[in-house]
Amino acid sequence: MKYIVVIFLSLFLLSNCQSRGFISGTDKDWGVDFYSNCQLPKNTISAIEENGNKFLRFQLKNMQKGGCSSDKIRRHGAPYWERAELKQSNFLSKNSTYEIKFKVRFLEGFKGNRETFFQIHQSIKNCRTGPTTMLKFNARKLRLDAKRNFKHHAKYNSNIQIEELINKWSEFKITYDGKNRIINVFLNDNLIFKDITFVPLPCGSPHIKFGIYRPGNEYTPNAISKVDFDEFSVEKIN
Repeated sequence: MKYIVVIFLSLFLLSNCQSRGFISGTDKDWGVDFYSNCQLPKNTISAIEENGNKFLRFQLKNMQKGGCSSDKIRRHGAPYWERAELKQSNFLSKNSTYEIKFKVRFLEGFKGNRETFFQIHQSIKNCRTGPTTMLKFNARKLRLDAKRNFKHHAKYNSNIQIEELINKWSEFKITYDGKNRIINVFLNDNLIFKDITFVPLPCGSPHIKFGIYRPGNEYTPNAISKVDFDEFSVEKIN
């Protein structure tokens, strides 16, 4: 089954006080719902139309703390966490393989510390845990984090720097094998992370999150980060 995701925001999410809620699609190819499971900081997600093409823009400024309860507390070496993310409303099958594609255009920022733009998370009610995999930029370089045990992530660095991707559309393709616990990541048809293993928590349920998620900083202000997303597809291939 294949779902094409071209996302448009509801008017209530575009109001000055962005809150929780489902994202509604108006395009005929809309097949998957994403939603803001935590309150969004003000003016962090907007629907953009450019040359007849519609897509989502995410933007985070310094001190725009996320609305999840965990964002307000000191953890993982940060005093708080900044977040503007959307979450898949349903789940990926634990024992299936999926091909996930999306286009992304980084416009500004992503030069700081652990700036995540894509996650396959697994946390649900009564099973609070971290993501199995995360794509992020750390100190300008693209990195994949994959859960190596129930508490820690292994870190895989690439040679791709944010400057190579600024102001142009790129396509990510991810094959996520839940049964064999392997992920492969392609960028513009080039394999950049091959056969990376991950360890899911048995009680969790895998699902996609995307946007901007990064640690706050008490001493050095975070720069503005801005990114566009378009044309998500999630295809079950096995």
